[in-house]
Amino acid sequence: MLAWINWEPGGLPRVRRRVELLNGMPLCRVEIGGRITPLLRLFLRRERRILREAGVRQGVWADGLPELLQLELTAVDVTPLRRAILPALLEQAFRQKRMTERTASVRLTAEGTSLPVYWAAQLLARRVRYLRLDTGCGQKALEDWLLSRYGLACGGAEPELEVTLRREGDASALLLGENCLRQRVDYILPPHLEGTIPGGGEGERLLAALYRQERLRPGELAVRRIHFSA
Repeated sequence: MLAWINWEPGGLPRVRRRVELLNGMPLCRVEIGGRITPLLRLFLRRERRILREAGVRQGVWADGLPELLQLELTAVDVTPLRRAILPALLEQAFRQKRMTERTASVRLTAEGTSLPVYWAAQLLARRVRYLRLDTGCGQKALEDWLLSRYGLACGGAEPELEVTLRREGDASALLLGENCLRQRVDYILPPHLEGTIPGGGEGERLLAALYRQERLRPGELAVRRIHFSA
């Protein structure tokens, strides 16, 4: 089970919790209220202990929630979800950058040539005309594999888009690595989730948790917009 934390800074110090289902996934809703005072800190220490004893280790919360209110939980990782919906992300990125598959040129970057890099390269090889690689150790083997399987010789025109699995990739690229939540993605949700999943990082963490528990299929999500930096 994971915790979904909400904070309202007004009113008296308080912490309340309840267990509910989100698309069949059990989660603990934690409602925190009031300014951060010694009394609220006392309530938070008790809540941390209760959650720890219940086996809750991960959480979801709105962007900018103070660390104290995160109750020593680990934020749900959205990286597996981003990589699972890469076809939809590429489709939207091409639309936003007005790229066509017939002439598209993409750079794929990573800190090492891992299996997720092979997966991304395979998808790109099917969709672009030119692909440049900067994937560190193992890059030559990946280039040889792409040439033998898809007849794609890496190189060509100047890239119009970068797809990166690096942790600190530039937000002008499509981010698929750790810390990718720095780049906001707006989704079109399936009807049964509309009105229940908020936007921003909070909502994407919930979607990632649903995907991890196999309660959401990648094909159920469409991408409305990717927020590339200038």
